[in-house]
Amino acid sequence: MSSDVSPKTVARLHGLTMWFHVFIYSAEEAVDEYESVGLKYRSGYFASRAAPLGSVPPEVVIATFYNFPPDLVNRSMEAVWDGITPAEAQAARWRAVSRVLDQHVRPIMAPDDIAEATDILSTTVAGLDWAGRPLAAGNAAILDDCPDDDLVRLWQLNTVVREWRGDAHIALLITEPLSGVECTVISYALSKGSSFLKRSRNWSDEAWSAAVDRLTADGWISAEDAMTGEGKARRRRLEERTNELALAMWAGLDDATVNRLGDLLEPAVNALTEAGYFTYFGRPPAGTG
Repeated sequence: MSSDVSPKTVARLHGLTMWFHVFIYSAEEAVDEYESVGLKYRSGYFASRAAPLGSVPPEVVIATFYNFPPDLVNRSMEAVWDGITPAEAQAARWRAVSRVLDQHVRPIMAPDDIAEATDILSTTVAGLDWAGRPLAAGNAAILDDCPDDDLVRLWQLNTVVREWRGDAHIALLITEPLSGVECTVISYALSKGSSFLKRSRNWSDEAWSAAVDRLTADGWISAEDAMTGEGKARRRRLEERTNELALAMWAGLDDATVNRLGDLLEPAVNALTEAGYFTYFGRPPAGTG
């Protein structure tokens, strides 16, 4: 594990790599591309994100994505792979990525900067251990299938890094232990009632209420939209521990290099923010929140 990258830098890169990945989940371009291959509504999200794992059954998606209701995943993934291959779902995802990045990022990110960020992420991904990180491993396995598009490749490398940290975070949630609905309730409480979190996960009222009761009894929350001091401290420790594990991601790189990657990605994230791709997640363009 590298000691040359600071926790502050690791936390910064988590934020930037997360945002540079998640625009695909709110993009109308993605909805268009998924519908063009027969994936409608939530099927587009689940099938496109699961595609790097192959034609896996809903049970694998439930286990790997962790915080979605099993019945939602089952409905969304029912017979999906009878009508489309994982490669076709992945290609649709990449087409959507290309459309978004060509319009909003290519005008403000020089080719040399794209190449530099790609080199840093390529070095990072080449040194990763895949044990216990299925989504990261799946996304790394399809790198050679990327279209000949520098921004799409940059996004795919970034996706590997984002999912690598995410896989580790889920492992920590399991050992806490926190169930999928419980960790969603905690995030909801931490955000003081973000409608996105409750709407996007779509847990039943019964499951949600039961989780609120359990978390209240365990000292995490005082109401469904209010964290306790103890809960905030426990949640902060989970994030800190995830970042500690993420130090291994940057092994062999120094703090300046990893921060340079952040400097290269930040204008792209800002451009996507101003284009409105994160409004759904509670991060609207400046002056509109």
